[in-house]
Amino acid sequence: MSAPSSPSRADVDGIAAWTVIRAARELARRLAVELEPLGLSPVEFGVLAQLAAAEGPGQADGPGQADGPGQAGGLSQADLARAVGVRPQSMTTLVAGLTGRALVERKGVPGRGRHSRLGLTDEGRALLADAWPLVVASRGWFAGDAAQADAVVAALHPLLGSARGGVDEVP
Repeated sequence: MSAPSSPSRADVDGIAAWTVIRAARELARRLAVELEPLGLSPVEFGVLAQLAAAEGPGQADGPGQADGPGQAGGLSQADLARAVGVRPQSMTTLVAGLTGRALVERKGVPGRGRHSRLGLTDEGRALLADAWPLVVASRGWFAGDAAQADAVVAALHPLLGSARGGVDEVP
């Protein structure tokens, strides 16, 4: 089927991928507004949340206590970039900013050729605890219906590489 010479608004709005892109931009803008009072961007929230998830439940004594990518003291910068959905080059700047704010710390022995791991600091955990309810409240943006929010999540997870959406599977 060839493209219409002059697509209608309905033709454009009927393109699923384009609609998801537009919605993602709007949701990112809304989330940025919610997180701005905390001095946190949506991507920075994602970094803190992924590092906390890698720690595993109940890992108050430090990151990296669980099996998987979080083992050996946190996530690598490459693991974190995949989990958050940014380019590895962008993660360098993000990590530098979060490290400078004492929200994230490098674990392990530093040195050229050694893979350092990243983990949350106590300050990072505290900021994540403040941000979490704001982000969870975004479920209400989906017509205020928890079932509809769950349906959106279920529909989008396969595009992220798996229905589980864990650090291992995010492309």
